[in-house]
Amino acid sequence: MRIEFGRRCSMMKEAMSLLELAVNRNEAEWRRYLSAPERFGQEMESGILLQKELLELAGKIPVTEPMRRYLEYYQEKGLGCPARNLVCTFGAEETDSVEEMKETVLRGLSRYSFDAFPDFSSYSPSDRELPLEGEPAGFLSSVKKLELEEKFKARLIFTFQDPEESLEELGELLSRAAELLEPFRSRMEAEEEKRERYWRDYFDSHSLEEFLSLAGVDLENCSYDRVLIRWNAAGGMYLSLDMGEDGKDDGCLKISMGVLMNEKLIRSIKKGDGDRALELMADPVKREILLYIRQTPHFGRELAEHFGLTTATISYHMQELLNEGLVVVRQQGKRSYYSLNRERVREVLDWMERLFLNWN
Repeated sequence: MRIEFGRRCSMMKEAMSLLELAVNRNEAEWRRYLSAPERFGQEMESGILLQKELLELAGKIPVTEPMRRYLEYYQEKGLGCPARNLVCTFGAEETDSVEEMKETVLRGLSRYSFDAFPDFSSYSPSDRELPLEGEPAGFLSSVKKLELEEKFKARLIFTFQDPEESLEELGELLSRAAELLEPFRSRMEAEEEKRERYWRDYFDSHSLEEFLSLAGVDLENCSYDRVLIRWNAAGGMYLSLDMGEDGKDDGCLKISMGVLMNEKLIRSIKKGDGDRALELMADPVKREILLYIRQTPHFGRELAEHFGLTTATISYHMQELLNEGLVVVRQQGKRSYYSLNRERVREVLDWMERLFLNWN
């Protein structure tokens, strides 16, 4: 099995993460964010220090109305902002400058006809209804005109109108964030280099099945012959797996992770004290999903159809639940089946009982 690594310190991706941190600035959340890796002490000291400084840096960015419009509302929906969807659709987040990012997106867009997409030009991001929810018939009719993978269609159709104007506004925000990040570039690259060595050593002595089991994924048959790990320094404590559900199987498992992630930290998150798990269980959408999969496992598209959500939104919810160990995943062929992790839920409820009912 071949281990590959994405481009070190892609400045547009790091700038995007910094903007998101600025919009979602919350002192209590930031303390929680750093509490897990801090338990490992000197082993991660330089990375933890970098994370603290980047969090402080995000706090210095004035959160403007355009920034909120592009990031905040769509994050609540688990969709990502329109311009960011364009950027991610064409892999432009791996670029190093705003101009390079724009060129990459517009070059990708040039392959598709505007006639294949609905006209959302009158839609304002501040509206409380998303266009894809508002006119599902028109959306489905337009989608069927293109033979594209479902997740790609949903992202592209949602962001296709006025791409140059959308990218221009996002580009201005990213330029400011990138300027603030530039003095940290060498340190971010150094942390990514450390993590590369760590994960190369890890996969020298562990199988892919062992790693997936650590992340809460059970493979029926492992069809991956290579692993691609992509870094994010500004968002240093997260893990996301792209297993290509219902998409083209190219034999590559894509893993996105922060530079603080290692085996100990993943185990620590999965066995957390319950605060974050309870927060997710209290979310109405996530709670309904957990109740729906408690008896019968379901794959992403089934969940999307049942709850009337896009597969991208379901993937967002399931990744958060997976990261806290509340669900487990079994991959069969190209489909990933999610089921309730009863043991983890029981642990969280037992923790709550000890906290509130055991007085002695």
